Amino acid sequence: MEEFKRIWEEYRKTVEEALNRFLPPEDDYPQNLYKAMRYAVFSGGKRLRPVLTLATAEALGQDPKALLPQAVAIELIHTFTLVHDDLPDIDNDDFRRGKPTLHRVFGNAIAILAGDALFAYAFRVATEGPLPAETKLQILREINDALSYKGVIEGQVADIESLQRDPTYEDMLFIHTHKTGKLIEASVVVGALGSHASSEKVASLREYGRNVGLAFQIMDDILDAVGDEKEVGKRLRKDFNRASAVRILGLERAKEEMDRLVREAVASVKESLGIRGEFLVAMAHFIKSRTY
Repeated sequence: MEEFKRIWEEYRKTVEEALNRFLPPEDDYPQNLYKAMRYAVFSGGKRLRPVLTLATAEALGQDPKALLPQAVAIELIHTFTLVHDDLPDIDNDDFRRGKPTLHRVFGNAIAILAGDALFAYAFRVATEGPLPAETKLQILREINDALSYKGVIEGQVADIESLQRDPTYEDMLFIHTHKTGKLIEASVVVGALGSHASSEKVASLREYGRNVGLAFQIMDDILDAVGDEKEVGKRLRKDFNRASAVRILGLERAKEEMDRLVREAVASVKESLGIRGEFLVAMAHFIKSRTY
């Protein structure tokens, strides 16, 4: 696990440096917009998604730095989803990663516009770097599919609508797979596409990404129920009226479901990458053991 953490930290530092390079400086006009964008992006975070992109690429023999713009784009999009998710009309959260949420610091209007700017700018960033134009087009389609009406946004709408009824297991599965899982799945697939992996490897790694994405959200539900608020860095015990895995399955069955997904994810990555997939295997195990 120590070696896993060391490698993750190396990837994370690479991503942080690239985010700093790509984002406009705070003193550009209008300053409030760029200050807000940087506040949202640099408020902490594991950088799970861009790390998955870079690690997948490296496991497939690609120089991970060749995919840095695409990894950065994914993190900008992820940040946009958090900014909008925290807004009063959606989840109405006051803290994210232990800090006041963007709308609490800059107001609702700037938070909405900063989220919009991160989303739009991400697609510009995704066109940068040395990858062939055809590969970049594949990646752009993958990212868009993870977000558009069949992805994160669809999951967010389903989550909001589920508050008006007693959600079912099918509701929970749909919301978790789309709202959280799709972008994690895409992060892995982008790494595979950027490495010119075979269609068989892309499919196997997509399965890995789908399973760890769903496991990640189930672990979030578990932490909401039994986690430490200071360690997690946001308000907990707030999802009991939502389509939470713990609400629908109970704590023990939710843990069992998460364990099953991690086992299947590990099997997929071992089949497609063998020993080169060790970091991705360790990532799957981290997801089910994390406390934040």
